[in-house]
Amino acid sequence: MASRRIWNAPSDGGFAAVLAEHGVRTLALDFRGHGESGVPASRGGLWNFDDLVGDDLPALCRAARERWPRDRLTLVGHSLGGQVAIAATAMGLADADAVAVLATTVWLPGEEPNDFVRARKSAVVRTMRAITRARGYFPARALRVGSDDEAAPYVEGWTRNWDRDQWMSDDLSVDYHAAMARLRVPLLAVASVGDRFLCTPQAAFRFIRRASSANVRFELIRRSDEDSRTPPDHMAMITTRAAVSSWHDTANFCLG
Repeated sequence: MASRRIWNAPSDGGFAAVLAEHGVRTLALDFRGHGESGVPASRGGLWNFDDLVGDDLPALCRAARERWPRDRLTLVGHSLGGQVAIAATAMGLADADAVAVLATTVWLPGEEPNDFVRARKSAVVRTMRAITRARGYFPARALRVGSDDEAAPYVEGWTRNWDRDQWMSDDLSVDYHAAMARLRVPLLAVASVGDRFLCTPQAAFRFIRRASSANVRFELIRRSDEDSRTPPDHMAMITTRAAVSSWHDTANFCLG
């Protein structure tokens, strides 16, 4: 429920600027219906998770390869973007040499070990489903839970996966967890102890350990670089400089 603008926040030196400091050239993607890409959900735009995996991420990789054919290509994704990066690369649809994911898990009952958090997530899933069916899309902007609205097919697929407790394509032909186990490129996963709901460290670890352990590095942010008393939450990991030291680590990972 966000756009590529998050990578340039804050204005005094965001995530993309830190990568540039290390000599990493970047392309930032607006998934369809977000930012400046295509028709938004509020005006009839339709898409599902499989569209992002099968079309949007592969298109980004092709664009990067055309510009810099000899360079190492690392996909960096936050939250949903991390899910898509892992799924597309594991399926062989995105031509990436490495993947870095920030605050990334899949919302499934079996992936959340905390009973209280799992119950809260279940309530959110039911509420999002009801609102989406009533409105025809999920009005994230109006509810002030994101800058970009989500299409009904995406929300329906997301809630069905919660009900099934499986990370599957909409037509059930692809088990993304099974594909993830075949991922062979280097994978960096970063979580924060300040992310207490959307992607708890426990859920992030449960998710990422499904990939080949020989290729995985898991990093946990325990303090803020701006205020040691307040570790960054889900969005603050990339929209503030609270995790800037982790950004530098990610830049080094991108360079190999």
